[in-house]
Amino acid sequence: MTLHPPTILVLLLLGYAMLGLQLAMVRRRLLEEQALRRWSWGNTLLLLGHLMLLARIVVPLPVSVIAGNGLILLGECAYVAALQQFIDDRPLPRGVRWVCAFCVAAMLPMALFDTPTRVFIASVLTPLPALWGAWLVWRARHRVERSLWPVGAGLAMIALALLARGVHAALHPAYYVDLTLPNTVQSLMLLTSFIALLGSGFGFVLACTERATRSLERLASHDHLTGALNRQPAELLLANALQRARRERTTVAYVLLDLDRFKSVNDRHGHVFGDEVLRRFAHTVAARLRSSDVFSRCGGEEFALVLPDSDAAGALGVLDELRRACRAMGLVTDDGSPFAVTFSAGISLSPCGRVGADALYREADRALYEAKHGGRDRAVLAQPVLQT
Repeated sequence: MTLHPPTILVLLLLGYAMLGLQLAMVRRRLLEEQALRRWSWGNTLLLLGHLMLLARIVVPLPVSVIAGNGLILLGECAYVAALQQFIDDRPLPRGVRWVCAFCVAAMLPMALFDTPTRVFIASVLTPLPALWGAWLVWRARHRVERSLWPVGAGLAMIALALLARGVHAALHPAYYVDLTLPNTVQSLMLLTSFIALLGSGFGFVLACTERATRSLERLASHDHLTGALNRQPAELLLANALQRARRERTTVAYVLLDLDRFKSVNDRHGHVFGDEVLRRFAHTVAARLRSSDVFSRCGGEEFALVLPDSDAAGALGVLDELRRACRAMGLVTDDGSPFAVTFSAGISLSPCGRVGADALYREADRALYEAKHGGRDRAVLAQPVLQT
């Protein structure tokens, strides 16, 4: 059975209206608002473009042809711009923008040609932005949300359907003299566009929702300034490390770190510089830890390390490396003076996981107190404790 092309256009219009409503409802609630705003513009332009094509019975044919195809191309370009923003956090490359501008400009003389020629030109030019969008998703498939994969697949389907129609129009122009008449290839192209474009739109919204959810989860578990874990999730990971140490009969080292004289940093150089010191220190520490180590911020300028399968010598070795790395961070104050970061540390050990988390924290805190009152810029190892 061959579907009536105007009927499919009406379905497309209803689908774009539904997607536009969903975009309006979720855009302000998600973090990727700029990308969603561009997708919303693309959806609106596609809606208007198909509306203009359908309105050829009441508007002059040249206006319907030029405006309809031009708006559809602009809508696809907006979709691709949204994808570029979402994936790479940057605007479309200049070359792609020039291609989009050329394709839209090529729609202006469309009314001068007969219908089969117009169909062929539109079928060759319209897939170009969609192909770039499909390539963007394919290129970044290993680092983007999986819900974005159907978006790339949908754009590829649209491009292939349009190209297939272009080939058919070139080989059998008689089928495209009157686009209101039943045409299997034309109907399949429109139906594919209906499914793929709407699927891509809902997939993009889902990808934005997925990213927003992950961002909220990270905000809940990580310190927003330094990127280190917050205390509560770090305590759960410490408990897991102690359980594993009991099973494997290994030692867990727990370290409390405190930046030396940090209050004077804020007082002399301001809180903006103080925040930068905390960020740079946290990034320096995190970059030198194993994947099994846990790094968290306890509050203020105090941080904690959980070092599984690490004895006193191992913990002291890690701290020596961190001390050298902090001195080489290259921080400079507003007046151009170099600024060196030092820290004091207290270390406590849990051989075979026998020392519990509370006892580890108390002993590390006492050792840290000794380090700070013993001259700072040093590490003190707590005396072994027997309690669990």
